[in-house]
Amino acid sequence: MSIQQEFKDKVSKLIFLELKKESIDSIFNVKVRENIYAPIRSKRLIDKVKAGSKFENIPLSFFVEGMFYVLGGDENFKYNDIYSELMNKNSEMTTQYIKEIIYDEVKENNYEEAYILLKGLITIEPNEENYEKIMMISEAIREKKAEFQEEELKVIDRAKNLEGYIKPYFYEAIIKNENKDYEGAWLAINTYIQNGGEENETTKALKHSLQDIKNYEKAKEVMSQDPKEALKIFIKLLDEFQDDAVLLYYIGVTYRMLANYEKAIYYLNESMALDSNVVEVFNELGINYAALGDMDNAINYLRKAFDVTKSIEICTNLIICYMNKGDLTQAKLHYEIAKKLNPEDEIVLKLGNSLEK
Repeated sequence: MSIQQEFKDKVSKLIFLELKKESIDSIFNVKVRENIYAPIRSKRLIDKVKAGSKFENIPLSFFVEGMFYVLGGDENFKYNDIYSELMNKNSEMTTQYIKEIIYDEVKENNYEEAYILLKGLITIEPNEENYEKIMMISEAIREKKAEFQEEELKVIDRAKNLEGYIKPYFYEAIIKNENKDYEGAWLAINTYIQNGGEENETTKALKHSLQDIKNYEKAKEVMSQDPKEALKIFIKLLDEFQDDAVLLYYIGVTYRMLANYEKAIYYLNESMALDSNVVEVFNELGINYAALGDMDNAINYLRKAFDVTKSIEICTNLIICYMNKGDLTQAKLHYEIAKKLNPEDEIVLKLGNSLEK
């Protein structure tokens, strides 16, 4: 069930009482064409029952709270236009009252209830203070309820419409970073800072982290064309991420591209010490040992990688190693396996010229 549907379900559980149009005029100073149904949160009536109160006079505040709740919980509710008019006509009183209710809900850790009321409030009073509150509460809800993210992003987009208000970009950066949309997060945090956002420890840490990720991605992009430049970036990142198995793997790959096989093996072993389940590391170790002429170690690592992946590339590497070792029996055996995997593979076809004579 979507968050929007959850909120609509909450609205459907409200108690709706008919208000005469004459009563609306006298209470809210607004003329309407017909009687309407005004909402009350059931907890208010339950509280009155527990207190032994009679229902001869229902407090106006109950209806105010209910209308804000509907405005926040169901954007398409039948009477929303009228509710908005009533709240706007008496905004000084209604907004002050609902803020007190929101405060009480937050105090009781009823964050979703506070959120719905705040969402209703920002339809009447869309200012920075209210948007800051609703985004903070959104963060608190999302920490425990990941599916709330879509709802929070909608509020963030609305908050951006406030002229000169930059805080939503900070919250957007946090969410995009968590979603691994690093380009989006980088754009958002820079928009926030460049437009006067506070550069505190949190924003500095986030920007620094995103800069590292940008550098990391750049190094991966250029490593095949410029391995020396990529290696410089990877090594610099190692100062902060010395326990990152994937980074160590890429350093190993880059050293192999630069034909420094011993260093490549060193970093690949460091990577494997941190995470022995990265199959690509075994393949790289095999390639590097083969480049050094150590076919036994090369075959040992390539076999481990092939047993897991059944990769045609690794299989052809194994064939070449067996041929270099002079073990034609194993070379032909793995050649037959390679043909079954992909008989049209370019390397397989070339190997066939030697092994099918």
